[in-house]
Amino acid sequence: MAVATIAHKPDLTKEQLQDIFAKHYAGKYAVKPFRGLFRDFVIEKNPWVGVAVKLQQSESETKIVYAGLAPYWWARVLLGSLVGIFLWNGLTNDVKQFIETAPEFK
Repeated sequence: MAVATIAHKPDLTKEQLQDIFAKHYAGKYAVKPFRGLFRDFVIEKNPWVGVAVKLQQSESETKIVYAGLAPYWWARVLLGSLVGIFLWNGLTNDVKQFIETAPEFK
């Protein structure tokens, strides 16, 4: 799991964050709501490779928490976490680079 602190944007919602990612990855990856308890949405490359994202707001900071995972529960069961780490690394690095360079987060 990685945490990126961005410019403090107290009015930013998880829906707005999802829209920012959806616009950036349009035509490349699907960006969908995530049905898990600990993330807001997932960037999905395929059933085996994805990155789950959550917005964390405090009174003084805005953070984006993200981690690689298999977007579907059955893929997580079949894949296992150790093998998945190698598959998720590329997309996770892509998300990290986007967060670091996107003007919406500065």
